[in-house]
Amino acid sequence: MKKIVLVINVMVLCALMIGNGLAWEVPNYLRASAGTRMWFSYIEGDLIQRDRTKVGLGENMGLRKEKLVWEFFASSRFDNIHVLRLRAEPQTTYDQSSNDSFQQIKDWRLGYDLDFFMTPQVLFGANVDLVIAGYDSKVSNVVVGGSTYNYRLEANKVFPTLGLHGTFYPIVEGVALRPNIGARVNWWNYSDFETWDWEALTGVDIPLNIYWVWNVSGGYRYEHIKFKRDIDTVDINRGGFFLETSLLF
Repeated sequence: MKKIVLVINVMVLCALMIGNGLAWEVPNYLRASAGTRMWFSYIEGDLIQRDRTKVGLGENMGLRKEKLVWEFFASSRFDNIHVLRLRAEPQTTYDQSSNDSFQQIKDWRLGYDLDFFMTPQVLFGANVDLVIAGYDSKVSNVVVGGSTYNYRLEANKVFPTLGLHGTFYPIVEGVALRPNIGARVNWWNYSDFETWDWEALTGVDIPLNIYWVWNVSGGYRYEHIKFKRDIDTVDINRGGFFLETSLLF
C-alpha cells in the first residue's frame, strides 16, 4: 500500500508543476533518452527437481521475496518510427539470513520498436528483443519431503521475445505537460522454454526547454520464465510496482 501511495504522490507532484511548464515544442529528428527504474519486485516460484519435487523459493529455501531492483535503460528514435532500446538489470540477488541459499538474476535486453501507427494522441507498434539473462541458484541444506538438497547451478540464456506496445496521450488543453498511458507485452515459447512479461504505466512528460524533456512514470510489471537445467527446472515469476525517470534529448 505504501508503494501505491508513493506512486500517487509523485504523479500529484508532477501535476503541481503544470503552471511552470514550457510550451510543448520538440524537434522531430533523431531523439535519444536515458533513465533509471526502481522496481519494487516480489519473487515466487520453484526449482522443480527431476523427480518433480518442487523446491519453493520462499516456502522451502526461505528467500526474502521482496527486493528493490534497479534497472537502467536508454533508447534512440530515428526516422520517427524506428526505436532502438537497451535495458539492463545488472544483478539482483534474492537471499535470506538463515543459510546461504539464494537466487540471483541478471537481465540485459537489446530491443527494437516499429511504431507503425502514430497520431498526436495514439502510438501503436510491434517490438522484438534479444535477451541475455543469467539465473544463478544456490540451494543449501533445504529439506523437502524427507530429502535434503544441496547444489549450486547457473544458467545463462540468450533468447528473443516478440511483442506489442502502445501509448495514449490524453488531450489536456492549456497546459504544457503531456500525460501518457502506456503498456507493453513480450513473449516467447519454444520447446521446453517459455517466457512472457507485461507492464502498464502512466506518467507525464515535462518540457524543460525546446530540446530537453523530463519524464516521470509509475506502473506495474510482471514477468514469467520457465526452462530446464541439468539438475532442475527453473519456474520463476516476478512482479511489482515501479517508478522510473528519464531525460529525452
